[in-house]
Amino acid sequence: RFMQPLTSVRSAPLLPLLLLPLIAVSGSTLGPKAGSVSPLTSQQRNINTFMRSASAVVWDVDGTLVESTTLGFVATNEVLKLRGFPEISVEQYKIGCRYTTPDRFNHHVGEEPGTAIGTQLGQDFDDMYVKRVSKETAGLFDGMERLLRSLALSGHPQGALSNACGDYVRAVLAANNLDEVPGQRIGLFGVAYGADEVPAAKPAGDGLLLCCEQLGASPESSVYVGDSPSDGKAARNAGMQSIGVLWGANGKAALEGEFDVLVDDVPALVEALRHLLGDA
Repeated sequence: RFMQPLTSVRSAPLLPLLLLPLIAVSGSTLGPKAGSVSPLTSQQRNINTFMRSASAVVWDVDGTLVESTTLGFVATNEVLKLRGFPEISVEQYKIGCRYTTPDRFNHHVGEEPGTAIGTQLGQDFDDMYVKRVSKETAGLFDGMERLLRSLALSGHPQGALSNACGDYVRAVLAANNLDEVPGQRIGLFGVAYGADEVPAAKPAGDGLLLCCEQLGASPESSVYVGDSPSDGKAARNAGMQSIGVLWGANGKAALEGEFDVLVDDVPALVEALRHLLGDA
């Protein structure tokens, strides 16, 4: 049971075995760019075969793991103002968060998806956004750190997949002390990808399938946790179970029907994970 007291988990004789997959995949935490994923070694394949009896949890980042609304909203308006476009409201920003960064900017300036101006504005945003990540600007929601560490100690491999850029995802993990630092700590996330590093961004399931492959977990026994309609669609397209959180950018009306389960606080998330992962 992944939420039992940490003291009792530490004393369990199987703990080194449960932590083995985290050690083995920690080298891929700083995920490679799309198209350059390194082949798994024979040792990793053996470990992955063992781990297919376990279930992975893959997380969206903004609005799911961390509260970063102010960071993203302020940086977005700075970019729009700098390029001569009207500023947007917080609600407009939240609606746009269901898209990749380039298409979010296309949405904000009234252009069609795939238009070049979105790519230009998105690059300006990424250059500004990533540098401002800290525990203060993108800190974990209350209760999330304990849940993440409990899942890791229970042997559930974890990954992160965002429609933001990969550099941002890894900056958030580092700011919250969730990344690997050799000789100091083991990273809690076996993989961490952004939309610029996967074959197709959410709502396509490609990124989630890549995460499951790298974590050595089967999609059907794994769970994706997110806060936008595109997260639920991506999970469905990947054949994964899904949980939608209601503390992010979207309310119940926007998420109903997109996820297997909706939760409105961390205790409810814990119970949903227990049920879907078979840990109840």
